[in-house]
Amino acid sequence: ISSRSSTYMLMLLRFASAEALCHNRRGLTADGMGSGGYTLFRCDLPDGELVFGAAARERALAAKRTELAQIVAEWQAADARMQAGARLLDAVNGLAPVAHADTVAAMLEVRRDLARLDELLATLDLGEHRDLEARLERLRQEEGQWRERHGALHEEKGRIGNQLAEADRMVKALSGLQEEATLKADACEQALRDLHPLWPDFDPEARLERADAEAPGLDAALSRERRKGMEQSLHKSEHDLDEAIQEHNRGCRPADAVYYTGYDGNYDLALFRTVCGVRRDIDRVYNILRNNILVDRLDELRRLKESFNSTFVTHLCHQIHQAIKDGERQIDLLNRELQHHRFGADRETFRFASEWIPEYRDYARFFEEVMRIPALGEETLLFNVELTPRSGAVRDELMRLLLEEDEHKALRELERIADYRHYRRYEIYKEVEGKTPIPLSEYGTGSGGQLETPAYIIRSAAVTSAFRFAEGQNHLRMVLVDEAFMHMDEQRSREVIGYLTGALGLQLVFIMPTSKCGPFMDLISNEFVFAKVPSPPRGQLKTRVLVDRKTCNRERIAELWAEHRRTVYQQAELDFMSDVLG
Repeated sequence: ISSRSSTYMLMLLRFASAEALCHNRRGLTADGMGSGGYTLFRCDLPDGELVFGAAARERALAAKRTELAQIVAEWQAADARMQAGARLLDAVNGLAPVAHADTVAAMLEVRRDLARLDELLATLDLGEHRDLEARLERLRQEEGQWRERHGALHEEKGRIGNQLAEADRMVKALSGLQEEATLKADACEQALRDLHPLWPDFDPEARLERADAEAPGLDAALSRERRKGMEQSLHKSEHDLDEAIQEHNRGCRPADAVYYTGYDGNYDLALFRTVCGVRRDIDRVYNILRNNILVDRLDELRRLKESFNSTFVTHLCHQIHQAIKDGERQIDLLNRELQHHRFGADRETFRFASEWIPEYRDYARFFEEVMRIPALGEETLLFNVELTPRSGAVRDELMRLLLEEDEHKALRELERIADYRHYRRYEIYKEVEGKTPIPLSEYGTGSGGQLETPAYIIRSAAVTSAFRFAEGQNHLRMVLVDEAFMHMDEQRSREVIGYLTGALGLQLVFIMPTSKCGPFMDLISNEFVFAKVPSPPRGQLKTRVLVDRKTCNRERIAELWAEHRRTVYQQAELDFMSDVLG
């Protein structure tokens, strides 16, 4: 204990047991017993009250967490008991006095009277009145049946009474609703008839007859949805009309302006009268513009129509039809090339197959039919020729796209139609003698190497077809393969290399890590090793690439491989014999 004036030091002796401690004036033991003035007492603290030292604080934190978990468990138990008590209190509050006790007492009294009468009857000698007893028993059974029927009829009466009360309530409610609906229907009918003077082309009687025909099967929920949709459509149409009139007025002559100021937030007869007036003004302006423009532009429109017909037939129909035929011809060329390519011990072959996609089949028929029409684009217009119904629908659809206001949307759709690759669904089949052809799209059980092998075969066929090896004398016969054979095992990789170099006569340049090229050293004739190494900075470059070129002696490498293989085989035999003899 330190202060400004003096310093005190207290020393305590530690004893091994309480027996040794009780004979000393002051001291303590390791388990927390202390003595002072020859009196023993406990001087340890709970773990939750420890403060000094990191270990003491960790013990205090663990003790507090244990205490918190215990308190939370007690709180949850208390909360569960409180909720159970609340539910019990609610159940008790729900109890109500019943009047069944008097009825039960009366029934017990009647039961005692019946029992007493039964005892009296048992004492009587009924030997001479057995017929009466049998009749009495029969009458009792009938009485029980009639009582059961009476109870059932009483229940039926109560149920029918409830139904009748409910029906009366519904009749009263429906009567009021019917009266309101009748008044509303009359008002709507009158409003519908008021539209005829404003717009004579509208026939209210025909519309009312159609409404009467639709009324028996009317669905209230569906009608509300339809009304809501119509109100939204009316709001949008009114807004579009306002914007269209404003746009027209900004670019027209003052004499051709159309004025629209009738909308006040309500869709009523006044708004309809205003819209009808706007329609008449629009028809007037349209007739003026039509008489002025179409007469002057008739010859130009005719020339544009002929030019459009020629462009449509020449640049769209002819090119797409030719692209489809070229695609079919390319698949035939690949199949003719692939039928000579066999691979592996199973002598596998591969072929392309395709089938029409129904959506694009109609387009293809239309282009083919257009190409068969004589003098189309010169003397005959596409708009005047007779086409089949399907081809006519395709023509109208293409015309709609070519005249679409949304140019970007129309171009995307026309590009999709013009891409001949979309017209067919393509598949590649693997064929092995004596087995069913397997489509590669369903070849889910094949490993990575098994799926990579057909890829090399088909690509090589595409290369030979593209380079036209069957035509002429001079060809480019080099193929570059990056990340070569990464999914194949060594045997299949060697077979693919032999196929590309031996069967097809290609110069193969393949790239792979140095650690993976060992098994193929006896197949290569030239090796280039690239290594990136650090170098003194030169501008932003801190590395350089070193290239080492080697010309391989394939015969000597093959001899070394054979010698190494024999060594490995002999060592394996020696190890096996050593294990057997051991």
